[in-house]
Amino acid sequence: MPAASAMATQRASERGPMVWIEDRASRIARGQASSVTREGLQVRLPEPPAFGQGDLVVVRVSFEPGAPTVSAAARVAWVRGAAGQAECGLQWSAPPSERKDLDAWLARAA
Repeated sequence: MPAASAMATQRASERGPMVWIEDRASRIARGQASSVTREGLQVRLPEPPAFGQGDLVVVRVSFEPGAPTVSAAARVAWVRGAAGQAECGLQWSAPPSERKDLDAWLARAA
């Protein structure tokens, strides 16, 4: 993801925001975001996901414990993994009008 974008720091936790990724078959992969930007996010997963590159997913992000989650649609840009762990890159596919909560959090975190 471009370094020039408004990359959010993980203020809430050194481990990064919690992320839930739901695919079209309603399977949920849980992980932690290593970066969140206006373009998308990168997520570390404890196991390989059922989704693959090009799939549409719904993402919920918990930026701070106890705070409401932020939800948006995304497309899987890439998935890679080794030794039972995985990482994926997701690009937001929801229009900006549906990402107001996400954009507000990114503005506060910048």
